[in-house]
Amino acid sequence: MHDPLVISGIRTLRWSGGEAVLCAGDALAGLPERPGDAFAAIFIGDRRMLAAGPGPLPSLDGDEVLLVSLDTAFLLEAAGLEWHPQLSFLGFCDAGDEVAWLMAEALRRECIERAHCPDYARRLAEIVAIRLAGRHVRIDSDQPLQGGLSGHRLRACIDHIERNLHRDIALDELAGLVGLSTPHFSRAFRRSLGEPPYRYFRRRRIERAKLLLAETDQGIAQIALECGYAAQSHFSSAFKLMTMTTPAAWRRARQST
Repeated sequence: MHDPLVISGIRTLRWSGGEAVLCAGDALAGLPERPGDAFAAIFIGDRRMLAAGPGPLPSLDGDEVLLVSLDTAFLLEAAGLEWHPQLSFLGFCDAGDEVAWLMAEALRRECIERAHCPDYARRLAEIVAIRLAGRHVRIDSDQPLQGGLSGHRLRACIDHIERNLHRDIALDELAGLVGLSTPHFSRAFRRSLGEPPYRYFRRRRIERAKLLLAETDQGIAQIALECGYAAQSHFSSAFKLMTMTTPAAWRRARQST
């Protein structure tokens, strides 16, 4: 069960890549600020949707509202889009999308009833992401790209990371590889790929692990070592944090399909 947090009448349901918060409209302003890379929508009882980007949330009069927050990476992956430095979110206040509304209503029931399997909320949120991305994501490709890594430097970093997923890589090691200071490199890397180096490295380790789980019969302990985890327990914790399931359960699910 993915029990939601219930605090002072506020129900919070989380999954890997986002969360849904069910509360009274006037309680929104008291919630924590959204992360800088979060895309969010507020679903209101009269079938309206409002944009709720980073920063303080509005205070709304009236009855219950549902706030659905999606990490940028989750939104783009679900919608089949690639991150771009000129990506931005369009503000909106409209009657919404019927399919998005149906998925939001299912998330609202999840917050209250907790009646489904653990990845159910994530699947609902993926559909919300697909519907919202089509209408509210824009790429200002006419603006010049500045501040990222040059092509050869980016390729060198990615190649080095791929060859060394089995061990830890220090940030200054990557910075030295391309001849930049550590702070400059970190900013440029994020500008180029939309996520900081440590997060990219961690994600690539888990993606490599998924490939080995799906296409080999290696034991989970051996896969953990090949992906840079000294202990199987550390690997399982990192895998579950990113996928909301364990390596063994993920492998069984892939085999069954």
